[in-house]
Amino acid sequence: MKPLDTATDPRVVGPFELLGKLGQGGMGVAYLARRIPLEGYSNQLASAYNMVAPDEAAEGEVSRLVVVKMIQPQLLEGDPQYRERFGREIDAVRAVVSDRVPALIAFDEVPADGRPWFAMDYIKGPSLTTVVKEAGTFGLGPYVALGLALVDALRAIHGANLLHRDLKPDNVVLGPDGPVVLDFGLAVLIERASSEALTKTGTRMGTRAYMPWEQYRDAKRASRPADVYTLAATLFFALTGRPPYPHGPTTSEPVWDGIEARFLPLLAKTLVSVPAQRPSLDAVEDSLMTLLSDADLPPETAAQQLRELVGSAELAPELPAGALSDDVDPEVQELARQAIETTLPEMDLGFFGIVTTDEIERAAEAADRTDGYTPTLADPAPGPAPEPEPAPASYRIPPPHPADQNPEPQPSIPKAPPRTAQKVAVGLRQRYARRGDL
Repeated sequence: MKPLDTATDPRVVGPFELLGKLGQGGMGVAYLARRIPLEGYSNQLASAYNMVAPDEAAEGEVSRLVVVKMIQPQLLEGDPQYRERFGREIDAVRAVVSDRVPALIAFDEVPADGRPWFAMDYIKGPSLTTVVKEAGTFGLGPYVALGLALVDALRAIHGANLLHRDLKPDNVVLGPDGPVVLDFGLAVLIERASSEALTKTGTRMGTRAYMPWEQYRDAKRASRPADVYTLAATLFFALTGRPPYPHGPTTSEPVWDGIEARFLPLLAKTLVSVPAQRPSLDAVEDSLMTLLSDADLPPETAAQQLRELVGSAELAPELPAGALSDDVDPEVQELARQAIETTLPEMDLGFFGIVTTDEIERAAEAADRTDGYTPTLADPAPGPAPEPEPAPASYRIPPPHPADQNPEPQPSIPKAPPRTAQKVAVGLRQRYARRGDL
């Protein structure tokens, strides 16, 4: 983690105080940040910054640390696709709900300064790359625990009808509660054959040392087997400290030197150039569980071994001084208040300031006439989309109550309002956020 550059890095973004720079890539830069306590601003925060859980912490208290990701400023004046891709990354993070993926906290796609950002949970822990390089390669227990966590993460991603397209050791953080998958910058909807697609035929995207052959040739060819390949490539790194193809994928087998025979069946079946020959996530999970069974090792013990390995390495990033303090500079609080005032300027609410149904309908009709629908997630398919696979529940679903076997007829559930009406509703909510009773 690097200190902020006072000449280029902002001090406050939305309701968050930036504390340090975590890293940057070709499109975005990530900062460690913390929530700024602002008493009496709950409605404004929820409206201005799309807060997912604005009341999680009591007003006046500093809440959990977050990661704030912003688009690189130099890209705002260039190709408009960069802004569109950043917006779709926000949609991807918002769509996936899993303990193996950071939760979205807040976002602003059109801030006053024109630089989009979003905030998500901060996972305190080292990357898989750091642990392997500093503490050594994995044994059976940590290897299987890592693999099972990555299977869970990809199930949730695929269950949201997305692909990751850039799973690799740098994008896996080994946090206190196990591995977490980061960085949805290359995420894309699985059904993407449309004129709205941002990934054009022939595009090469991803990390060469970990991407499969079909993605290396053409990123638009990537499908679910591509993510399964990158999972295996990441496991290969955990055993060897190197990627399977350091210079990019080929149609030949990787070098298996240093890998025990019991690990070869899964990796050999998965690190192949033909997508149809790769196993499914369920099959990968079965192979990993077989390894545990053969070693008479319960999954809980394997997970504990991974936690102990990470804990003993003591490689978690050191937090900046005062990061967990409840004391916030008054100047920082004032900057955050000013940002809200800019985002939600004072409006004339009339005598009562009541939002009527007629007003919403008239605004929605006007929006329909002037603002056509634009898909917000990457690369949607034309026509009716297939039903997405449901994400696995992270809890046990109770059996139906006996009284529910012959339920009384229930009224039909109304459909969600049109997207244009939802846009108008959001605008009206922002307009009247100051009233305090919405």
